[in-house]
Amino acid sequence: MPSGRPAALLPDHRLELVTGGDRWVQLEAFVYDIYRQVGYCEESPRRRVEELARWDDRSRFHAVFDGDDEPVGVVRTILGPYDELPVGKFTRTDFRDPDPVCELSSLTVRTDVRSTGVIEHLYRAGWLDALQRGASAVVALIDQWLLDVFVETYHLPFTVIGVAREYMGGVPVPAGLPLDGHHYRPMAASNPDFWAWTLEAMTDDEAEAWSMPPVGAATRTEAGPASASGRG
Repeated sequence: MPSGRPAALLPDHRLELVTGGDRWVQLEAFVYDIYRQVGYCEESPRRRVEELARWDDRSRFHAVFDGDDEPVGVVRTILGPYDELPVGKFTRTDFRDPDPVCELSSLTVRTDVRSTGVIEHLYRAGWLDALQRGASAVVALIDQWLLDVFVETYHLPFTVIGVAREYMGGVPVPAGLPLDGHHYRPMAASNPDFWAWTLEAMTDDEAEAWSMPPVGAATRTEAGPASASGRG
C-alpha cells in the first residue's frame, strides 16, 4: 500500500531553517549526542560531528523544534559537486544527474517523536531546498531497509548510484533522487495523497517552473518507470 498523506506536525512542533548562530550550535550538539549513543562518530569536546565540519560553509539545517525550543529532528543539506561532498567517498556508478547535487545528511530524529510526521517534513524541506538552490538531484547515504521504504511505500524515484561500503557504523549505499519533474509522474499517479502533500510545500509558480506533474498524472515518463534498492 502507498504511504498516503503524512501526519501533520504536532501542535507545538514547528519547522525552521537554520544557517548559523546559537541555533546551529544547538543542532550540532543534538546530532552529536544521538550519533555518540549509536556509535556513529568519535568523541568531540565541542559536541559536534567533526567528520562533517569541513562542509559547514555549504550546509544548512532544517529542524523541527518543540514548544520548549528543543530540537526533536534535524536534517542537513549540503550543496556541491558529488566528489566534493561526504557521499563522494563512495564510488559512483551512475552519472546521469550532473553537478551540483544536494546531499541530505545527518538525519536525526528523537525516538519519542517517530511516526509523528517529523521525518517526512524534514525530507520534504531538504528536497525543496535542493530544488531552490539549483541542484539536479538529491543524494544520500541510505540503509537498504530505508531505501526500500522510500521506493516501495512512498514510491519515490530513488535509484542506487554507487557502491555500498562501511561508513559511520553501517554499510550504506549512495542513492540519488532526480529533481526533474517528469521523474515524479509515476508517484503522482500511484501515491496521489503523498504527492499532493509534497506540492503544498511549493508555490504554483515553482511547480510550473520545475515541471512538477499534477496529482494523478499518467505514469509514463521519459526515462521509464522508476526503481531502486539501497540504504540511508
